[in-house]
Amino acid sequence: MTHNSPRVVHDVPDASFPDWYPSSPVVTAGPFAFTASMSATDFDNGGLAEAAQVEPGLPMHSGHPVKKQVREVYRRLDSALTVAGSSLEQGVCINQWQPTFHTDGHLEPGWTPRYQTHWEDWRFVAHSYIQGRDEFLLSDRPASCLLPVERLVATDTHVEIQLISLLDGSGIEKRAYAHDVHSPLGGYSVGVESGPYLFSAGFIPTDFESGLHPNARVPQHIWYGNQVAAETDETLRQIRITMEAAGGDWRDVVKVVIYLTPEGVRQLPAIDEVWARHWPTEPPARTIVPVSGIGGVKGGNVEIYVIVARPGHGGDRHIIRADNALAPIGHQAQAVRSGSLLFLSAQLGRTASGAPGGAFARSLPHTRRHIVDQVRRIHEDVAAICEAAGTSIENAVRADLFLSDLEDLPTVFQAWPEPFTNGLPAAGFYEVPRDFQEVPGCALSVDLIVHIPEQ
Repeated sequence: MTHNSPRVVHDVPDASFPDWYPSSPVVTAGPFAFTASMSATDFDNGGLAEAAQVEPGLPMHSGHPVKKQVREVYRRLDSALTVAGSSLEQGVCINQWQPTFHTDGHLEPGWTPRYQTHWEDWRFVAHSYIQGRDEFLLSDRPASCLLPVERLVATDTHVEIQLISLLDGSGIEKRAYAHDVHSPLGGYSVGVESGPYLFSAGFIPTDFESGLHPNARVPQHIWYGNQVAAETDETLRQIRITMEAAGGDWRDVVKVVIYLTPEGVRQLPAIDEVWARHWPTEPPARTIVPVSGIGGVKGGNVEIYVIVARPGHGGDRHIIRADNALAPIGHQAQAVRSGSLLFLSAQLGRTASGAPGGAFARSLPHTRRHIVDQVRRIHEDVAAICEAAGTSIENAVRADLFLSDLEDLPTVFQAWPEPFTNGLPAAGFYEVPRDFQEVPGCALSVDLIVHIPEQ
């Protein structure tokens, strides 16, 4: 097997999705297996799978409600990876999502800070999840992010999990690394080297003792300092130190994902100034994900992870510019090609001047026509960027779709699969804080990784 094995969509009877759910359970390409975001949901009968349920009459004495779900999710992930020719032990990057709300109803309008109201719920789920995870990921754990979003697709679920794992026989050995500038309490690896790439964990601006790191604090009683900018700068500083200690080069960062609370999204102009200082030229691709909070540090607004190319191991770095696609917004590239993968910046169904479909959204909101238009605009731009990179949108291997309102999910489910005639990418669907996409009026954003076949 080479570092650029072809894209294959795998059928996994033990961890499959129904026909109406537009995701493959696992897709392999290059040296990696990409799983969908998986939960303990029983898609056939609704609710939770039997193994993940507690007894209704004995809820306190029939097993831990979070850990039962975690075990079922890891069983499904293990099944998917086994079929794909990989394993949990080969995991290099893991994302975990927990909901702020368990409801199928409408959320309250507007935004109120979630920290005080939901902090203990987040801690209960996250702490229990980590204990459950440790039953399956025993050593050299993958680089990790654990974030609260508003809602997950299934109302009963406590967590969804997605993995990138090395394929057996790829000839690549992963190596976890650590550095005392960032010593997380959760037991995950700060970063993992895996052939052409280095995957960092999600870093937060903390010292893991007193809350926010001293470098990330600003005076609270005078008009000086920008809290979000300070958090961003400190987080990038810590990532850079650990990444360079592992032999990476800051100029070789190909993709950055930054999770922002609504207050963080409000401060995007200040974040872009920090970004331009860290990458004065040729910035990496970037995805901005609005989240309900930063679960790892109370009162924080920023979590960031990076993927770094390793030129000596097959990870080159080429900025992609597609003239027939929208120019990037903010200080970021349209996409970066590296090795056998194309990393795109977040895609939104926008025009050059902002969100389209205002009249449709206001006067015909129930038709959801504006959602269809936004999905298809995303398809068009992704197709153009992929063509410029020497690949096709049909070669997408992983997609995360962040919706402002899960009421739009049926419409997205109908429109999203249209270009994927050769099998769907492994996907996840999440609700994020309403009205806090980086382009006001956009109803969803999409984060994509696309395979580049051998020429």
